[in-house]
Amino acid sequence: MRILERYLPYDLLEAIKEHGAVNEIRLKRNSGIVLKKDERYLILDKVTDDSVFDEIIDNLLEHSYHSKQSQVIEGYLSLGDGYRAGIVGRAVLRDGALTNVNEIDSVNIRIPYFVKGVSEAVVNHLKERSFETGVLIYSPPGIGKTTLLRDLIIRLCNAPIYKRVSVIDTRNEIYHPCMNSLPLLDLYSGYPKEKGIECAIRTMAPDVIICDEIGNDRETDAILANQSAGVPIIATAHGSDCNELIRRKNIKRMDESGVFGCYIGIKRKQNCRGYIFDFTERKYGI
Repeated sequence: MRILERYLPYDLLEAIKEHGAVNEIRLKRNSGIVLKKDERYLILDKVTDDSVFDEIIDNLLEHSYHSKQSQVIEGYLSLGDGYRAGIVGRAVLRDGALTNVNEIDSVNIRIPYFVKGVSEAVVNHLKERSFETGVLIYSPPGIGKTTLLRDLIIRLCNAPIYKRVSVIDTRNEIYHPCMNSLPLLDLYSGYPKEKGIECAIRTMAPDVIICDEIGNDRETDAILANQSAGVPIIATAHGSDCNELIRRKNIKRMDESGVFGCYIGIKRKQNCRGYIFDFTERKYGI
């Protein structure tokens, strides 16, 4: 959590550290601090008043709202090393489009983790299919899809698998410093998914493309347009039921085109150090 020393006051950060490793830090103007630790929420006896909250927001914006405005409009701030802060405020609309966010009064800082070995079942599935089919990993928010992707990326890039992996990290939340030494990893940091997928296939000859939280029209069009390149996509989506997931318009388009050979639902084990997997095979693949 050293990166948070740039953003949070010393006394607040020390109060958080007393509770050990946490998954989320939720801050609200003139309210208590909430920590998510595994699947539990802890409310600290400490209030972020206006002056403290404004200081934190100014730090998160790196003292320049203008330079971060595009991220603010998208509802998050990238803090580096996979840390991300979700933000809530008052929307400013113009002709029905969100053009700004004022009066920020809630922040949720998500702490990235690398947990070695949690992708074993997914790796075995890919091996059995000779790494030729796409996979869509789904779960409700906060279960750990991105943590699973981090371990999967490292497994694919290292011995004995040695795959060229292009990661489209649109919101700068997949990256973790443990990836720094992976020569077979190409990280498209901050790229829109559709542009990152296009660039990766055109210039880097990946064996696998990995991205997080797909589903809008542009991303779907890019995946379908590049399907003929024969590069499997491993992606994630929010959802708790495979049948419901496949009924969504854009997921259905990709499903009908055979983009994903398997849908994998994940749930946390009781000890929160691994996953329970639900595999739904399809009869086709890339």
